[in-house]
Amino acid sequence: MKLYVKQMYDWNYYAYYAEDVDEPYWGFFKNELWWQVGNSFIKPYDNVEGFEYCAENFAKYGETAVYQLLKILPAPWEKALDFLIPEMKALGVDWFVHGSAAMALWGIGVAPRDLNVIIPNAADYDKVRSRFFRLAIKPFERCDNWLMSALGSIFHEAVIGFAFQNAAPEPFDMNRLTRLDYHGEAVFVPGLESLRQDNAAMNRPDRVSMIEKRMREAARA
Repeated sequence: MKLYVKQMYDWNYYAYYAEDVDEPYWGFFKNELWWQVGNSFIKPYDNVEGFEYCAENFAKYGETAVYQLLKILPAPWEKALDFLIPEMKALGVDWFVHGSAAMALWGIGVAPRDLNVIIPNAADYDKVRSRFFRLAIKPFERCDNWLMSALGSIFHEAVIGFAFQNAAPEPFDMNRLTRLDYHGEAVFVPGLESLRQDNAAMNRPDRVSMIEKRMREAARA
């Protein structure tokens, strides 16, 4: 598999390319909305603000990032989290870890392929984007009236994906989450029941079983 980025014309129009992709990995690229051409895939970006940083970062880290997301390479998500904690502390916005990394922080035996971060207050989008857009491997873009209000990904040791919740009448109550200790730092994650419901909704019975086992262990503690 060969991955690279190409400027398509003499303006802000780029495309990511993945060539000679083995068929078992096609599903990943289709889910990420890449265009398929034979056994290759293309992801175009037309006139996206600041995309020159994404292009530069993908040229440096794109192959590593995609190989981690495909689980061809292990993703050092803890190193990514070590980087992120002081950055978010300096930024001063609420955030929490979700997905498989949240499960791992609960002590559940999964191998995260990235670090999923939720920004619960949509109004913090500009602050977060301004801090991280030069590290982006997937651009920060608004997608209002969807499941989330904005998305974006950076790469530092592993992919760190940011998802911004939709605007709400009141600020998000972080007390709805669970505060865990991570190397002496407080990191917020969803509760086990919330993770169980999310994975059940996504039809991941293996993960549901792992979470339920952890819930039983927590109840006995």
